[in-house]
Amino acid sequence: MNDDRLEDAQDSRGGRPVQLSVVVPVFNERDNIDQLHDRLDGALRPRGRTYELLFIDDGSTDDSFDKLEALHERDPAVRVVRFVRNFGQQKAVAAGLRYARGDVVVLIDADLQTLPEEIPKLTDKLAEGYDIVYGIRERREDPLLRKLGSWCMSHLLYRMTGIDVPDSASGFIALDRRFVDSINLFNEKSSYFSGLFAWLSYGRWAAVPVSHQARQAGRSNYTIPKLIGLALNFVCNFSEMPLRFATYLGGGFVILGTLGLIACLAAHVLASAPSWAGLWALAAAMALFSGVQLLAIGVVGEYLGRVYTEVKQRPAFVVRDILDHGGD
Repeated sequence: MNDDRLEDAQDSRGGRPVQLSVVVPVFNERDNIDQLHDRLDGALRPRGRTYELLFIDDGSTDDSFDKLEALHERDPAVRVVRFVRNFGQQKAVAAGLRYARGDVVVLIDADLQTLPEEIPKLTDKLAEGYDIVYGIRERREDPLLRKLGSWCMSHLLYRMTGIDVPDSASGFIALDRRFVDSINLFNEKSSYFSGLFAWLSYGRWAAVPVSHQARQAGRSNYTIPKLIGLALNFVCNFSEMPLRFATYLGGGFVILGTLGLIACLAAHVLASAPSWAGLWALAAAMALFSGVQLLAIGVVGEYLGRVYTEVKQRPAFVVRDILDHGGD
């Protein structure tokens, strides 16, 4: 492997000048790592640009880090950042953006569902002057329930936050260096980068169609609760609508409850009704109002929990090891 991909003097970011950084979050992807590396190397080396492959090991419990360490030893383009434990993919992306040195940064998943060979499509489009370029899946090879949930969530979040994140957009994204530097100014602990990218690059983004394949090995680490958590992060980080909705909902039920009480009193005064009918109506009304109260408390709790997380001032992630070839 030639070392000319990482030659020349150190630049202002503390490492060697790199035109392209490919950031790969990794969590228990031992069966995909070698193939991913070979395909990235095969796709990028003929382009003649200096590049680095930055793997973020998000606390893998298999031997993913051992494989990454072996790659680092034989390939000078490979850098590895290892977390002390699993912090989640969003934190891995945050670390990748922070440690990447390239003038262009490409995010790609390690599951090989998006093709490394299509990286030039994104970078060429980015060179036209955009801040960010999304890889849009032409045909999504995911279970129907996952695709339906993504479509519904994308449109719902757009209605609630006004931020357009394409439902067919993958984690395959190219970012301009200046845009990455702007993103790195944010230090939110409950981050959702797809929303942050869309919010910061409004009107200066583009999309290119990319192929999408079934996962090569292993299984997705995104469970339904994790996906719901991401959606909550998006909404709570970019909109106050849920808080307003809880207020409007409470006000509406106060009005309905008042009208219902008047109607019940009128029914008992003007007509004879069984005594148990009023008890059942009262029980149903109490259950309904209790549910509304709990919903409102839950909405406030989501926001309060994020405030609590921020004020603790804990780091978003903790790095255990950094494998580098003489960088920062």
